[in-house]
Amino acid sequence: MTNKLQIFSGIRVLDFCQVIAGSYTTTILGDLGAEIIKVEQPTTGDSLRNIGPMLNGVSGFFQLNNRNKKSICVDLKTSEGINLIRELIVHCDVMTENFKPGIMEKFGMDYDTIKKIKPGIIYASVSGYGHNNDYSSRTAYDLIMQAETGLASLNNFPGDAKPQRSPLSVADYGAGSYCAFAISAALYHKKNTGIGQFIDVAMYDSLISYMDNTFVLCESKMEEIKNKKDLESLGLKSTGNRHPETSPHGIYKTMDGYIAHLSLTNQMWEKLMKLMGNEQYIDHPDYKNVQNRRTNWQEVDNIIETWTSKHSTEEVLKAFEEFRLPVGKVKNIDEVFNDKHNDKRGVFHEINHPVAGKLKITNLPIKFSETPACISAAAPSLGEHNYEVFMNILGYTKKQVDDLIEKNVLYTQGYNLTYS
Repeated sequence: MTNKLQIFSGIRVLDFCQVIAGSYTTTILGDLGAEIIKVEQPTTGDSLRNIGPMLNGVSGFFQLNNRNKKSICVDLKTSEGINLIRELIVHCDVMTENFKPGIMEKFGMDYDTIKKIKPGIIYASVSGYGHNNDYSSRTAYDLIMQAETGLASLNNFPGDAKPQRSPLSVADYGAGSYCAFAISAALYHKKNTGIGQFIDVAMYDSLISYMDNTFVLCESKMEEIKNKKDLESLGLKSTGNRHPETSPHGIYKTMDGYIAHLSLTNQMWEKLMKLMGNEQYIDHPDYKNVQNRRTNWQEVDNIIETWTSKHSTEEVLKAFEEFRLPVGKVKNIDEVFNDKHNDKRGVFHEINHPVAGKLKITNLPIKFSETPACISAAAPSLGEHNYEVFMNILGYTKKQVDDLIEKNVLYTQGYNLTYS
């Protein structure tokens, strides 16, 4: 925990997000001091609560994406539930949601309606394809986004036509990061002008923006594509570990594992060949410049792996470092998790959950000298903060909240969380 003032201390967010993309947005804001009030549906709450790994019945995945938040559980199908939200929004600076466009309108909680209740509100919407276009109504999950943006078509080895998903939810976390940045920018704008705004972040747009020089390369190769040249040969399909514009660039087998290496310049190639005792390839016409090495990337990879496969991983790492060449060991997940480097950087943070027990979750990967991020609370149980929010913010009495729970307008489940 930190006693220093945090960047978003005093900012209150009413959060209708669930699963990953929108939830990660508010996780970032919460780590930086904002008060996050998460609105969940009765009985089930956020569907992420039911996705493993499960620790004594508690979702570790939910803990990861919902620390530092308060949970209220409101039935939005009731007029009383909608009225509660409208009362709350007056006391909030930001509202977030990640439903399919059109859903919030059905509840009378779209931006145009909400800004009449709270002028100056910053209203952020994360969705698959964004608002007001032909794709807006389509269902979106990370897997779908990886397919639709072309990422899955890139993610396989040459010669294997079947696309593969990245094992990580890159579209979700990318959109969540962009949305947190957008809200930060909008808060800065509001501080200077007093004017709020609507923020529209699409997973599709976000993932495409992460895809390196893929579309620049596509545009540059358009004539060849029109002439039916194979996309794989152009580096636009099944790229494996190669990079279509440079070579060497890949993962290479050693006697006891794998290493990653890339040489971006002729000078690096020269040092690499000297290291391996292959000086004959330095000025070889097939490899003497980046363009030729790129064309003959498979032969380049074979030259390198012929050498690396005869040495242990540690021997390869040491040799590359002595020649000041970029190199990394391909580590398994358990090796990464147990790396002492993580402790020095604060990569993980241990929370103590009263039911799940102790577990490490990834920390916010940003270091501030004066306003540090802080994970001060585990993720809440469903509806855990009904009493706190409605009594402290709206001034309701305990009996009034009791009555709302009795009438099933509010729902409370589970345990009271304490954090140390």
